[in-house]
Amino acid sequence: MRSIFVCLAATAIFISACNNNRPKNTTTFSSKDGKEKVSIDMNQVAGESDAMEKKMDELKKVPPLSMDELKKLLPETLAGFKRTSFNANSMMGFAVGDADYRINDTARLKLIVYDCAGEAGSSFYWLNYWAKMNMQSETDHGYTKSVDFNGGKALESYEQNNNTYTLMYSANDRLLVSIEGENTTLDLVKDAARQLNLKVD
Repeated sequence: MRSIFVCLAATAIFISACNNNRPKNTTTFSSKDGKEKVSIDMNQVAGESDAMEKKMDELKKVPPLSMDELKKLLPETLAGFKRTSFNANSMMGFAVGDADYRINDTARLKLIVYDCAGEAGSSFYWLNYWAKMNMQSETDHGYTKSVDFNGGKALESYEQNNNTYTLMYSANDRLLVSIEGENTTLDLVKDAARQLNLKVD
């Protein structure tokens, strides 16, 4: 339910960004039960709409990574912890790779790297990153907000139900990187993100 609600709010962002009569305030959407609120900075959305369109056009022209290239982005160790499993595949027109790093019996890190090149990849980039960058979402059990990270912007989330922190950010002008820490600290998740070397030739 939460993902559907956020997608509806993201659609509102897209409509607002394409509208010449751009709002000059922050708009807040609330779910019917009032348990979730999403705030959107419409001024920021309007100001970045041209850059968004340019970025998507650039991504559409870039050839997707091969499976071997994607695998190389999943290190054998992360934040000092060994990789316990990994997977790389191409789905719905774009490539994605993920790896698990077990800390102990209850704590783990999960790394997901999305290659957002091509038509499908550029749409995924917009919906899952850019459209949410000017949103603030809060519920009784967690939050999602944009934060400054490594000289850029990132999406920081927390889910109380499974005690999970997630950080999503853009790398190399084409990758979306998500690092999830279950039963860890936010600092550990951010440290892991800073240690990644995600170079694409």
